Amino acid sequence: MLNQLKPKRVLAIFAHPDDELSVAGTLANHAENGDEVTMVFLTKGENSTTVQGDSSETVVKRKLHVEKIEQILGITIETMDFPDSKIEYNVENSYKVAEIIKKYRPHILITWNKFRNIGGGHPDHRNCSDIVLDAVSYARYQTAGSEHEPYRDLFNVYIFHDPTQYNNKSVVYIDVSKQVNKIKQFIEVYKEAYGEWPVERTKMSSMSYHGRFVGVEYAEVLELVMSRNTVQLTLN
Repeated sequence: MLNQLKPKRVLAIFAHPDDELSVAGTLANHAENGDEVTMVFLTKGENSTTVQGDSSETVVKRKLHVEKIEQILGITIETMDFPDSKIEYNVENSYKVAEIIKKYRPHILITWNKFRNIGGGHPDHRNCSDIVLDAVSYARYQTAGSEHEPYRDLFNVYIFHDPTQYNNKSVVYIDVSKQVNKIKQFIEVYKEAYGEWPVERTKMSSMSYHGRFVGVEYAEVLELVMSRNTVQLTLN
């Protein structure tokens, strides 16, 4: 729908493996369009309440999940060492994530929002959102010992859409109709992690609902919280 620069660099940062459900189709769109798509998880997901096994066994399973997701979506994934369920929002952690932004130098950044509801409102998710948004500023600084140059280019930042805080001026709908098969494969990989939650039915219903707003079969939705250049999400 838009004439855009290619290739774009897309960076998504979330707390745990499987957090990216809301943008699986969006990331796949960009990968198929030849963009450089990187996803970073702050934790290894070792404290999952649904994946069977102790923390070390869970880490192994989660790593296998991540490797499969890389193949399905056609992206690159990096995992950091923040403690699962103990992510703290502080300046030190924001500087750590700023190094990730400096490293990948995105045109587009996607992360969590401040959900308060149970499930999506996991404390790690809210803290991830705050950490990443602060890191956008800290990435502009010259930091002693940093392996990367400051990143001062202008780029757009998107967060997950919170329907309880609806603002139609910032909501962006992405047509992911062609990614349905990949999204279903994605859900199958994470089936154990999602537990008893009817994730496929929920995801398909959500995408169908959002698709009606823009006249497509299935859509994902994000909120634009910082618009600083002309390089935007691929909308179809």
